[in-house]
Amino acid sequence: MAPDSFDRAVMRDQIISQPALLRHIVEPAAQQVADALHDVQPQRWQAIYTAGCGDSFYAGLACEMAFARFCRLPVKALAAMPFARYEAGQAPTPAGLFGISNSGQVARSIEAVALARVAGLDTVAVTGNEDSGIAREAAATVAVPIEPMGRAPGIRSYTVQLVSLLLCAIRIGELRQMLTAAEADRWRQRLVEVADCMAAAIAAADTPAREAAERLGDHEDWVFLGSGPSYATALFNAAKLVESCGANAWGQDVEEWGHIQFFNNRERTPTCLIAPPGRGLDRALELFPHIKAVGRHTLVVTHGDPASLPIPADTFLPVPESAPELFTPLVYCLAGELLAYHLAEVRQSRFFQPTGGASGAGDRLRESRVLRRLDELPFD
Repeated sequence: MAPDSFDRAVMRDQIISQPALLRHIVEPAAQQVADALHDVQPQRWQAIYTAGCGDSFYAGLACEMAFARFCRLPVKALAAMPFARYEAGQAPTPAGLFGISNSGQVARSIEAVALARVAGLDTVAVTGNEDSGIAREAAATVAVPIEPMGRAPGIRSYTVQLVSLLLCAIRIGELRQMLTAAEADRWRQRLVEVADCMAAAIAAADTPAREAAERLGDHEDWVFLGSGPSYATALFNAAKLVESCGANAWGQDVEEWGHIQFFNNRERTPTCLIAPPGRGLDRALELFPHIKAVGRHTLVVTHGDPASLPIPADTFLPVPESAPELFTPLVYCLAGELLAYHLAEVRQSRFFQPTGGASGAGDRLRESRVLRRLDELPFD
């Protein structure tokens, strides 16, 4: 058990602060994006890539739809190592890579930018540290620093990464003349307005998330489901449970659940369906009775009334206000963040606790060899 002096409320404070954070950063971040992309020529690009580790990978994946919609290009969001060691050398050029790292010091993310650059891609670092290794490696940098508010699972940093990437997608769409200046301005204003959706979601989900944590606090296995941008949200929410209280949590695509976790023999595994209005909603609702039928404790994060579900959920986590599906990653992660916080409270957990006496220090991430030439990669 963690001593009472350990302050888990830092995580809650970060969650609650996000609507105000969004309102505060959109305008300066939009200017940062415009400045960073001033000398970039996305009109030439044949494809867009994102690469990062952990939350930074999920942020790129969450914004895949927005890049495709606004820029009208093929988009591929990869973890940093698969991009660097398996994709960079065969990527079409010219193309653009957004290397994402809040600290800017993660070795694999720096490597992704380095190998993209030598492969002939235009490189943009998205980071919270303009003096970091990833910023030095990239041709251009979008660096939006924020007050960290104490050590907790990444919450505010994820919001900033999403906002930065969404603004990049809008600006590139504008530069490629897929959006008029007026349309781009309207999308930026709609992004600001998402703050109201976030505030309403936090207020509505807090109590049911706490009650679910109290009922389910002894469960070790958890599954989060989503499709499209919400698949990234499922991965992110699973990560928050692991980081906050050490739970064994997975993120999974909705359809893939029907192929794999349907056969999990831990009948009462809490399974959270993240289902915003959009392209995947009908299939999510179609599969929901099957999730219930195999005995899972169901949690559903969605917009609208509980009566809209084909059968009742065990826990309903409402999202009272709607947002464009492109922007839903900013909103639909909040219920899972609150759940992770409340589970940590119920279990009296410390954050970031590896097992077996291992150190939680970041040397495993930051102090490894960084490849900077494609010919350093072995080939058959």
